[in-house]
Amino acid sequence: MRFRPLHPDFGAEVLDFNIQTGGTAEEIEELRRAYDEYSMLLFRGGGRLAPERHVEIAGWFGPPEPVDNSGEGDFVSVLQNGDSAGSMKLPFHSDLTYTDDPIQAICLQAIELPSKPTSTTYVSGSAAWFSLPADLQARLEGLTLRHFYRTRMREFDWPDFIAEHPVRKSHPRTGKPILFVTENHAERILELDEDESRALIDELFGHLYAPERQYEHVWQLNDVLMWDNLVLQHARTEQSDPGEGKRALQRVALSDTTLGQHLEKARAQAAAA
Repeated sequence: MRFRPLHPDFGAEVLDFNIQTGGTAEEIEELRRAYDEYSMLLFRGGGRLAPERHVEIAGWFGPPEPVDNSGEGDFVSVLQNGDSAGSMKLPFHSDLTYTDDPIQAICLQAIELPSKPTSTTYVSGSAAWFSLPADLQARLEGLTLRHFYRTRMREFDWPDFIAEHPVRKSHPRTGKPILFVTENHAERILELDEDESRALIDELFGHLYAPERQYEHVWQLNDVLMWDNLVLQHARTEQSDPGEGKRALQRVALSDTTLGQHLEKARAQAAAA
């Protein structure tokens, strides 16, 4: 098995591995080491996975285990551009940072693609942290960011979500430091006044999302992309118009908390407020 880097900061394509039949204990251990090193693994050219195999492969990179986000025991969902969630332009974010327990990993497979190129763009919060000047790292230690989300998706009747996380987050398994500030959900650094908070957040955005830090993944049919949702942020930089062809990405997520539990907690917070 070999690993070909996708970007200087993160990501690697897995070579010489059969995604349909592979998965010895030794192979899984090697893949997990590469996942912790690169934060993203791409499996290309292996054909479409059965949903059960997709769940199995994603589970190699836990704990936590693949999570049921439907409430009906369905561990696989499909993001498609016929729905708002799969079509709208999305700023950089990591899924569910606006909850106390964000999703830890995501695995997508491209099962339908339009004829024109379509992509998802990524950056690494860990690489961004290590490349900050030492004085700015020191300034950020001990600061807390409020993450906020109000849905724009017409299909969902969701409450507002609010959660607080350290600006410098430590990865729960590797201990890796992460600059945990996202374009889509960052609202306020609590220890600073409004103007100072906005100025510092904007400065961090400029650093995080500099063009040289971005990796644009142009999807090929049947690509499987496994990434650490705490370390990496992703964005859909262009709206995916279903009139230009169908885009569908089969999704498995690893988390300790189901979407139903997140919604229940958010509704309770809203009622208390």
